[in-house]
Amino acid sequence: MGIVDTHCHLTDAPLFRNLDGVMERAAAAGVDRFVVPGYDLASSRSACRLAAAHPQIKAAIGLHPAWIGAVEVTSGFSPEPFRQMARLRHPVAIGEIGLDYALEDFSTTVQAAVLETQLELAALLSLPVIIHCRRAFELLYLILRKFSGVTGVIHAYGGGPKLAEKFLALGYYIGFGGGVTRPNAKKVRETALIVPPDRILLETDAPYIGSHTVLKGESEPKDCLAAAQSLAELRGLSLAETVAMTTANAETLFSG
Repeated sequence: MGIVDTHCHLTDAPLFRNLDGVMERAAAAGVDRFVVPGYDLASSRSACRLAAAHPQIKAAIGLHPAWIGAVEVTSGFSPEPFRQMARLRHPVAIGEIGLDYALEDFSTTVQAAVLETQLELAALLSLPVIIHCRRAFELLYLILRKFSGVTGVIHAYGGGPKLAEKFLALGYYIGFGGGVTRPNAKKVRETALIVPPDRILLETDAPYIGSHTVLKGESEPKDCLAAAQSLAELRGLSLAETVAMTTANAETLFSG
């Protein structure tokens, strides 16, 4: 069928422990390509190793706000290791990066500085970005609009349709996964109706985000099919049309 899961953590347990089985189940559901984002140096390196070993896997590299450590807080964030990794490993995006104000202990100033440095790196490398955001969409928008040459995807978007229009105006794509399968996920489903057809991506964030029928921590890339089916139903499209649309978008954004 040709579905692309544009955000799954195949480097993490339990997926990595049975990667062959995960990929076989995905293929049976029509999911045959994967973008695996890193969230720190170690996971970014692991994503690059997976991509080197499997042609259907593409890697992204970056520092997630939840993994900002003491060094970044006290000494500042250096993008140099990621720049060197990009030069050697050729990832398709910088990510996942962003803002997370749902964490228990964090610095808004440090998060913003780390995000801006990585956006600068994306601009330097001419790569798209994979953006994570919780409870900080307004500030995220203010930061992203300063980087007019950078585009990417707001993954697992939950900010509602009005805010989505702002990100769409900046050239960003919107990623939909397990949330769109939930009948009570009003903001996600409303957003899915207003995103232009050339800006929609499918994802799972496996294993972390669940769906209407799959528990958090138990999702796999195969569950992209359920997201595609829900998106098709919401937008009044066939499954084939939805897959063709989202796969074309993934190929356009992650052309590297």
